[in-house]
Amino acid sequence: LKRLVLEARLRGRAVGRRGVCRLLPEQLTTKGGSMTQFEKNRAEVEDLCRRRFFFRQGSEIYGGVSGFYTYGPPGCALKTNIIQQWRNHFIIEEQMMEIEDTNIMPHPVLKASGHVDRFSDFLVRDTADEKKFFRADKLLEDVMEEKLKEKGLSEDKVKEYNVVRNQADAYSQAEITEIFKKYDVRSPENGNKLTDPEPFNLMFPTPIGPAGLIQGYLRPETAQGIFLNYKYCLEQNANRLPFGVAQVGKSFRNEIAPRQGLTRQREFTQAEIEWFVKPTAKQMAKFKAVSGQELQLFSSPSQLEGGSHKTYTIGEAVSSGMVNNETLGYFIVRTFQFLVSIGIKPQHCRFRQHLPTEMAHYAADCWDAEIETCYGWLECVGIADRACFDLNAHQEAAKVDLAFRETLETPIEMEMLRVTKAAGIAIMKAFGKNGRAVKEWLEKLPQ
Repeated sequence: LKRLVLEARLRGRAVGRRGVCRLLPEQLTTKGGSMTQFEKNRAEVEDLCRRRFFFRQGSEIYGGVSGFYTYGPPGCALKTNIIQQWRNHFIIEEQMMEIEDTNIMPHPVLKASGHVDRFSDFLVRDTADEKKFFRADKLLEDVMEEKLKEKGLSEDKVKEYNVVRNQADAYSQAEITEIFKKYDVRSPENGNKLTDPEPFNLMFPTPIGPAGLIQGYLRPETAQGIFLNYKYCLEQNANRLPFGVAQVGKSFRNEIAPRQGLTRQREFTQAEIEWFVKPTAKQMAKFKAVSGQELQLFSSPSQLEGGSHKTYTIGEAVSSGMVNNETLGYFIVRTFQFLVSIGIKPQHCRFRQHLPTEMAHYAADCWDAEIETCYGWLECVGIADRACFDLNAHQEAAKVDLAFRETLETPIEMEMLRVTKAAGIAIMKAFGKNGRAVKEWLEKLPQ
């Protein structure tokens, strides 16, 4: 360990003279490559980063606030290099369009997207001191990790704890409440009992204008700006699909209990892509070129069984139906290639499929790129087939047509049964004061 620390310090001096690109990947690559070794090196790496001013807590001279960080000169250089590599890898190579939308969004936008009502994590409080609170799913993961370290566990118990840990952020409010009671989860600081989990919205509200009459929020993600400008990007692409739109910028989330250094912040830079395709054409011409790429995939069934990730080629995963379609499979591979290109070791990168209870009802399939660190496996990229949920939501709320249209070589003719204008008038006359209700009821009937 002393030799590793010395190497880290020598490497830090070399970086100070020549650049910062190789510092973090090299320091995290140790003999054996296990999480245990990462944990041993964490304190020294964090100390090195602070001393060399890669990053420090924001407003540190005033004591700082958790979840906010300032990047120093080498940290800014490293971050700039990573973002530029992301642009080269995705935007330029895949011929995407890039936009820059606003950091503050009005209430109707985030109401339509579902963020106002559902962008929440579950929070628990110390019953003896309600100023102490914890994020329920992360606390449950920590409890399961500790239980898995107990000696003499049976195979059934190991499987049980793994399943609970894997599903921690997929439980409903009622389910996670029962789980907390079952395992008697208490405050990690003093052993006090905790309140029942309650939802906490993660957005930062902000009034707009001097009178503060317009309700706004700091954006919780960059994706919504892309959906709002989809119509104009489609026009720029000569009204043709498929095409991709990218955005790099700040996002803001009022995290319940920021921790784990830079991995969970309240203000952070996000790089996001939305790739728009025809719902009936999710094949990808470039997929064949990457179909032989081997990846560590942690499927939903494996998680529910308490298993671990396995290695497959992406071609096998798509053909078997594990990964829903070629377009999704292609971008999983491209994400893997990008992560490797910036120094992530392949053996410490896997893709975890969302559980049925975790995945939105409108999504066809979702996978997270996870990196093994001193904190365990951490999600760093989300890759999802979200269908047209977001565009439909904004189209309905804004009363703007966001549909894609194309001229078919052979027209499709369909017989539709619906109430004509004349029939509607006749119904309203026949049923008198109940006529409008009867007409609306008939119009809502399925074909």
